[in-house]
Amino acid sequence: MHTVPGPLPTYNQVTKHNLAQMQPMIVHLLKEAAFIALDAEFTGLGSSSQITRAKDIQERYQHLCALAKGHALVAFGLSLFIKIEPSSESIQDKAGDNDVNMDDAGQQLQGKGKRRRSNGFEQAYKVHNFNFSMLVERDYMVSPNSMLFLAENGLDLNQWIMEGIPYTGGDRLANEGGRGNSNGIMRSIFKRIMTRQVPVVVHNGFLDLIFLYHSFYADLPPKLSTFLADLSDMFPGGLFDTKYISDYMTRERSSFLAYLFRKYDREDTRMRNEDMPAQLYSTFDIQPRLPLPPLPDTTAPEPVNSGPQVPYCEDYAFHGVCKKKMRCGKSHDLDLILDAEEKERDSKKRRKHRHEPSTVEAQTLSQPETEGAPGTTVESSEGAGLLSLAEATVATEADQPANNTTSSTTSTAAPITPAVTEATASSTQPQPTAVLHQPTVELSVSAATSASTPVTKGAENAVRPGEKFHSAYYDAFMTGTIFLHQLHHHEIETVESQAKNKIYLIGKSFPLTVEKSTFTKYSPSHERQRAQ
Repeated sequence: MHTVPGPLPTYNQVTKHNLAQMQPMIVHLLKEAAFIALDAEFTGLGSSSQITRAKDIQERYQHLCALAKGHALVAFGLSLFIKIEPSSESIQDKAGDNDVNMDDAGQQLQGKGKRRRSNGFEQAYKVHNFNFSMLVERDYMVSPNSMLFLAENGLDLNQWIMEGIPYTGGDRLANEGGRGNSNGIMRSIFKRIMTRQVPVVVHNGFLDLIFLYHSFYADLPPKLSTFLADLSDMFPGGLFDTKYISDYMTRERSSFLAYLFRKYDREDTRMRNEDMPAQLYSTFDIQPRLPLPPLPDTTAPEPVNSGPQVPYCEDYAFHGVCKKKMRCGKSHDLDLILDAEEKERDSKKRRKHRHEPSTVEAQTLSQPETEGAPGTTVESSEGAGLLSLAEATVATEADQPANNTTSSTTSTAAPITPAVTEATASSTQPQPTAVLHQPTVELSVSAATSASTPVTKGAENAVRPGEKFHSAYYDAFMTGTIFLHQLHHHEIETVESQAKNKIYLIGKSFPLTVEKSTFTKYSPSHERQRAQ
């Protein structure tokens, strides 16, 4: 039976602006969590397969440590699963007859329109999702392919740069406060996760754990055995890797995250509609965003048509950059610059017509009547050469308002406006500017265009945060739901005995066991933090 995917879960976007306000609520919810799911996104995964597939595990660990130190954490996903006891208010009582009672982009993921029956097989959970935007305070490497992948899957690069939570990483206890104390807050939240005696769940999480250790805890120890000893003490409730469980216990045909999530969601949906399902199944009450004061508006102010009394910046007009940046007292408004250029060009044209009427008339009469024919070029009034496509476009739109943002954005996103078609359809000049900036324009149109304004297909397909897989919060949420299905399929005791503290290793037939051996000591950084 084919089932329709549920809506995307709501989540709390945590930035440098609301981190301090979020902290006490996150700490409170951590105390109630039955288990915790984590995920991390980075600026790159390295350029060589030896980084993740080195045969020697110690060598692989050293490569991954160098990767974590040279790159940076982009986002940290945290999903908290709080069990709803049978005596508590059930999800059915909240939803009423309509099982799909969505609020704010989908608080309820499970349920496909039929009333749930209380048959003793349902395990209900409240889920709080958090997506932390992280911005490291040091130089780091960026993989273009990795950043393109993240952007295609919903990462807002502008939001990441402008609102990312500053952090230092490594063993920098003296600088825990960081800028605005954000670094200390993130380390405090991570330590709260560590102190909980509950399972901490990842999916193919070896690299995630390395990045999180380095970003929020301490410098990475040089030896893998020391790192594993630290982890075994840091997470007393145990680490569980859903990819290891799916490959070594369930023996799934495929074990990538989205596949497992969708497969288990379909199975849970079928069991929910049966009178006597084959096993326990889970339902999730996705909690709404935590109430907070509105975030400060960090968007750039709309350009103001300051008129001729405010001169434009000539450096910006000629080079597109200004050394003074925000301190420049002159205008960087491109519409104002173009208006001034048009006025100057029109003024020259009027002066030329006044001083050389006979010459202009003679040139006009001597030209063949081939206007608009293929191959025809448009000559400038000054006789200085050919007008570029951009100049021809500007000339045809000289009578339009200069600072009408919506109309200018929409017309730029469209292939060619009717006003420009007649002037440019026969031109053989290329259109590099329009091609170069078209994706950015389409994204802005989807956000700014009203319902009555036609939108191009590209704008309709523009990625919005959370619309695709692989955002940090969504990966954490999927990891947690997969873990619950695995617990029900294999029984809790079986998973506890066979999968606790076993992390999946790419290209290996055995897992990485997180334990402290008899001959291994904890790292000095971990010893210091244990003593605190």
